[in-house]
Formats: sequence, structure tokens, C-alpha cells
Amino acid sequence: MARPRPVFRPLARVALAVLCAGCVAAPPPEPPIAYPASARDRLVRIALAEWEDWGRPFIDHTGPAAAAPREERQEQDWEAFPALVAYWSAVPGREETITANLARVRSAEPAWTDVPWSAAFLSFVLRTAGYSREDVPSSDAHWRIVDALIAREAAWPGRAAFGVAGPFERAPLPGDLLCATRGEARGRYALPEHRAAETGTPVPMHCDVVVGIRPGVVEVVGGNVGDAVRMALLPALPDGRLADRPVEGAPPPPAWFALFVNRAGR
Repeated sequence: MARPRPVFRPLARVALAVLCAGCVAAPPPEPPIAYPASARDRLVRIALAEWEDWGRPFIDHTGPAAAAPREERQEQDWEAFPALVAYWSAVPGREETITANLARVRSAEPAWTDVPWSAAFLSFVLRTAGYSREDVPSSDAHWRIVDALIAREAAWPGRAAFGVAGPFERAPLPGDLLCATRGEARGRYALPEHRAAETGTPVPMHCDVVVGIRPGVVEVVGGNVGDAVRMALLPALPDGRLADRPVEGAPPPPAWFALFVNRAGR
């Protein structure tokens, strides 16, 4: 005797067709661009040019502070205002930030003193260097940029504009990005996969652009570090990898958890 054919599968297909009637499938994400080396070079030059514009301030994590700090701009200075407008202009949807601070300037109040702008700075240098928003987005929060970079590499392994590595896994090179947790979240992650397990969770972070390497030192530049665009000198091992322990007597380095490897021209 022939067994009756189940009816739930055809019904399920019909139900699915009804539910999806009129649905428009989301377009697949655009594949990554194979950027030329000039994109990486531009990223470094732009970050360094901004640092120069702010008076070349720095913090040295390689040893005890010996030199007096350079004269530098601060975010509340009138001379810094055009740069901050440019940074925020790179972040879609944050026009009100510019408008609000223009109003403060007209009222002779210090501007930008209450709006963190480090992610806006990173967005600005990436956009100005020529990286597309599909490959690395603009945002007012570093965690969104980090999540997007991790997801992009997961979707396009080996092809994404930025590869993903642990912070002490390989030697950073100019054009790479180093990211750390900060504030109350300092030390929350040790590796990028720890962050991947909490994708979408707002967590205080900061990312810097690697702009130079020399024996024993990695140079990075980031925005809104001590209210300025500032360079940090980080201790490195003989093979170029970051030292995973602070130098005695030096300011403690950030709590790095991810190195995003710039594949432009590589």
C-alpha cells in the first residue's frame, strides 16, 4: 500500500510564497575593491598632515617623559574649528553637530568641548584617502567601524580592504589601524574575535592610524587624544611587533585588541 504523501511541505512553500509576495530582496553587498598602494600612502600622508596642523603633539609610551610638551592646538581653540567641521562633515547624519557648534561659536562660547570626535577624525582620513564606505564606513563611534571591518573580512576573507589580526600577532605597517578599548571598557577584549562575539554592543573604543615604524617604535596618529590630533610612540619588539607589556616609567599604552591590516598594494 502506497504511503500518503505529506502535505506540509507544499503548504509551507505556498505560505512562504504568500509571505514573501511583494518582498524585494536586499541587493548583495558590493565586493571589496583591490586598492592600490597609493590609497595606503594617502591615508598616512593625510593623518600626518592633520597632526602637523594641530602642532605635532605626541605622547611617548616608550620611556619616561623627558621633553616639555610642544605648543599645540586644542579642540576649543578657534584655529581648530575648521578642522573639526571637516571631520564631522565626513559622518553622514551628524550635520546637527556642526550646526550646534556653529551656534556656540556665534555666542562666543568654546566649541566642541562636549562632543567626542575621534571616530569622526578616523572617518575623515579614510574618506579623504579614497576608501569607499562599503569597505570601511564613516561613523561617530569606533565600535561601529570595528564591527564593519570584522564583518567585511568574514564575508570576503582575504579580499577585504583590511584584514583582521590580533594586536601583537604581526608587525604593524604604515596604513594599518590599531584599535583599543578604553574608559570603563578598558581590557574588555584581548582579540578581535572577542569583539566579534559582542557585535553591535556599544563599547567605548579608540582607533589610531599607523603612520611610521622605526627600530623599537611604532608611530600612530589618532583624533581627540587629549583634545587634539596626537601621535603616540608605542614600544615595539626587535621583529617589529608591538610590545605586549608597558615600559617601566612610561605612560601605559592603550588596551589594544585588534590590528586591521591595510591590504592596499599588498
